[in-house]
Amino acid sequence: MSNIFNYQTLKVKLDKATRTLYIKLDNDHIDNPLNVETLFELESLLAWMTNRIEIHSVFIDSSSDIFSTGYNRTVLKKLDVKKLAKFTSKLQKINQAIMLLPQTFVIDLQMGASNIASELATACDIRIANRACEISFDHAQLGIIACSGGIAQLGQIVGHGNAKNWLLTGGKIGFQKLISTGYVFEGYTMADREIVRKKILTDIYTQAPVQRIQTKMALSENIREEVESKLANESKIAKAAMVSEDWKDENLNNPMPANSMKTAVKLSIVKDNDQDQDLPN
Repeated sequence: MSNIFNYQTLKVKLDKATRTLYIKLDNDHIDNPLNVETLFELESLLAWMTNRIEIHSVFIDSSSDIFSTGYNRTVLKKLDVKKLAKFTSKLQKINQAIMLLPQTFVIDLQMGASNIASELATACDIRIANRACEISFDHAQLGIIACSGGIAQLGQIVGHGNAKNWLLTGGKIGFQKLISTGYVFEGYTMADREIVRKKILTDIYTQAPVQRIQTKMALSENIREEVESKLANESKIAKAAMVSEDWKDENLNNPMPANSMKTAVKLSIVKDNDQDQDLPN
C-alpha cells in the first residue's frame, strides 16, 4: 500500500482487500502530539471521506509506541485564549464528524494516550489496545478542561461514574479497567496484534454495507441529541475556565486560586448567550 495523500503529519493508505483506510499519525515530534497541522489534515481527510461510502472502515494508529501524548506542552503554554479555544473547537468538530460519518472507525491506542488524544479515541467506534496500555484524561493537570467529547462521549461509553473517576483524578487508567468498562474492545500483545487487527477489519468488511451503515446511524442517533447538548455545555464551561490561563503556567506552580474563579463560575452557568467577549484577549 502506498500513500494516497501528501500530508505532512499523516500517512494515509487504502487496503482494497477490506476497503480500509489506514491513517497513521507521523510527525516530527516524540510520541506524536496532536498539533494544529494534524487537525487541519484530519479535518480535510474526513471531509473527503463524506461521500466515500465504498470505504468500509478507518483504522487509526501512530508511528510511536503510544498512540499520542495529546498536547505538545511546549506549544500549549504559548497559546492565548483565542487560539486554544479555536484549537479545541476544531477537535470537537472532528470528533463529531467521526460519530456521524458512515465508515466504522477503529483506533489502536497502542501503549497509551493522554488528554486530547484520549478524547479523539473516545470519539471512535471501536478501540483496541496493547495489554500494557495506560491512558489518561489529565486535562486538569495541564490547566485545561476536556471539551472535545472527553466528558459527553466518555460517559456514554463507560458510564457516568467511571467518567467522573477518570476525569476528576486525571490518573492513569490501566488495561484491565479499560477492557472491563467496555472502553476497549480487544487487547493484544505484539505477537498477535496483526491477527486482532485483521480479524476486526475483516468482520466489518463482511457485513452488508447498507445494514452496517444503518446500524451505525441508529447507534449514533440514539445518543446524538444528548451528546450534542453535552458538547455545547462542555465548550461553554471550558471557555469559562480559560480566564485562569493556567495552561501557560508550566507544572501548575502558581495556578489561579479557586476563590478567584467567581468570573469563570458566572460564565459557566449563564444561559445560552455567547460570552466570548468576557474572556481575556
